[in-house]
Amino acid sequence: MKASRVMTKNVTCITPDVGLERAWALMKRLSVRHLPVVFSGRLVGILSDRDLLLRALPVEGGALSFPPLAVGEAMTAHPVSCQASAAVSRLAALMLEHRIDSIPIVTTRDELVGLVTSSDLLELLTAPETESEPLPFTFELKTFDARAAA
Repeated sequence: MKASRVMTKNVTCITPDVGLERAWALMKRLSVRHLPVVFSGRLVGILSDRDLLLRALPVEGGALSFPPLAVGEAMTAHPVSCQASAAVSRLAALMLEHRIDSIPIVTTRDELVGLVTSSDLLELLTAPETESEPLPFTFELKTFDARAAA
């Protein structure tokens, strides 16, 4: 299965000049953990909730406050990405190898076309199987009488 079949296509993006406080509010409002960062139509980074939480300052009442930094200063620049034709198994291997939870899907010119998250991959495991895989071997069941006659 290819990335194009499991990726989210309508991805909310952010630009590098947006403040961290605004990025956090957007993540909370949309219930997302990753925001691809684009500039001039090209992927330049990704901002995760972990990137933000590393910079968060706790305030009274359990709320968070952020220093006056732009997304470009907190994002992961040049994130691991793949093209839409990449195999889902490749995406999973990259996530494990780099200890990340999302992979932007881009064109050959780094234009964002989608996003695959670890949640997307886990959903594949919960979907009912529609096709059974053929066994890698064939067998014929013989009864005791059939074996004795042979």
